[in-house]
Amino acid sequence: MFQPKLYKKSGRFRSHGTVRLPRNQKFDPLIETKSNLKVRSSYEKIAVQFFETHQIEFQYEPLLLLGGKKYRPDFFLPAFGLFVEICGYGHHPFYNDRQAHKELIYKQHNLSVIFIHYNGRNTKRSLPDLMMKELSEAGINLR
Repeated sequence: MFQPKLYKKSGRFRSHGTVRLPRNQKFDPLIETKSNLKVRSSYEKIAVQFFETHQIEFQYEPLLLLGGKKYRPDFFLPAFGLFVEICGYGHHPFYNDRQAHKELIYKQHNLSVIFIHYNGRNTKRSLPDLMMKELSEAGINLR
């Protein structure tokens, strides 16, 4: 069986031909909504449309400094003092670990946050329906 040669660079071995990206670098928001706001995912785009349809004022990715670290929840609803996180990569273990860590940090700082877990597959509800359910459980009635 063919084994690719490994080259040493910066003290680490890697396969020739792989692309290394700088760690902890967020990708730029590229998906544009109808209101010309650029977001990072199609689920966030659906969430923006939901908030605009229901005339809910929101801030996209506000910067929070908690315990000396930077966090950017997906949305903040200032009228309700509520942060909203859309969790769509539940099939990635590292993503689940990061979400669990965020939940713990937000709870330690007494922040009102709802985490909406949606994977687009194997679900009976659409994302707007799920958002409506989660917001109503948080005491926000939109109808």
